[in-house]
Amino acid sequence: MNITKQDEVTYSKVNIKKIAEHKKLFGTPDGKSDLQMMPLSEYRNMVEREAFFFVDHNGFLRHQFSGEILAASKEHIDILIEQLKRERRLLDDALDLAKE
Repeated sequence: MNITKQDEVTYSKVNIKKIAEHKKLFGTPDGKSDLQMMPLSEYRNMVEREAFFFVDHNGFLRHQFSGEILAASKEHIDILIEQLKRERRLLDDALDLAKE
């Protein structure tokens, strides 16, 4: 299957539009500094409204935007949580600007 440059441009435009719609729907900030300054209560609300992931009708944890299955069991979620905790240690404390 040959993908033309025009196909790539069209796909990119559609993808950009979908990203913008998703960000608007969930109130996702546009920039890194906007996210850093977002009150924690707003961030928590965004997470609780399933802006990043959700459990579908079959019991799979899915990525909200792509629909990709992230976990199919509680054990999978435990592994994701372990990885998030490792990633947390890599974040710079100086970037914790948000307050309640």
